[in-house]
Amino acid sequence: MNNIIEVRDLTKKYGDFTANDKINFTIREGEIHAIIGENGVGKSSLLKAIQGLFPIDEGKVDWGKNVYLSYYEQENTGLHDEKTALDELWDRYPHMLEVEVRTVLGNVLIRGEDCYKLVSDLSGGEKAKLKFAIMMLQHANVLILDEPTNHLDIDSREWIEEAVEAYDGTLLFVSHDRYFINRFATRIWEVADGTITDYPMGFTQYRQV
Repeated sequence: MNNIIEVRDLTKKYGDFTANDKINFTIREGEIHAIIGENGVGKSSLLKAIQGLFPIDEGKVDWGKNVYLSYYEQENTGLHDEKTALDELWDRYPHMLEVEVRTVLGNVLIRGEDCYKLVSDLSGGEKAKLKFAIMMLQHANVLILDEPTNHLDIDSREWIEEAVEAYDGTLLFVSHDRYFINRFATRIWEVADGTITDYPMGFTQYRQV
């Protein structure tokens, strides 16, 4: 399998706090990694650091060739409150016909008059679905997800789980959702004290260690 990303001695500090201390890992094509750990230990900052969204203090990040990345962050930043759900998607892909945009939104269960809701009026679950609709059109072969099921209703959680189930690329995600981790992760990375402990196993086996 091809390497998707190699990280060597990555260090990220916030003042006197070291969120990530000489982190090393490799992700290969088709793998599904879950990053777990207590709040505030540096999980989300690690996701952003490897994408170049945060500057790192030390280390090296090498992405493989032909990697097309799509990133879901729990804050749903990047959406525009003043736009409708339809325009949020259509403005990004203006070559599409309205019926095509509505079809994509329908695939994430945003239908009918909900297409014309302002983003600011969407629920947390609807914003998550809209973000996933955008990601669907990016045709990425690598997904990075930060708490994808956080604060979602049951229907939204089920839809996202089905979407991830159907995805056949490489997946790296942060989650506290034990069901989601157990369902998808084939490898567990536990973050604590700035370091990663690698458990090459699913969540059920990890809990028995």
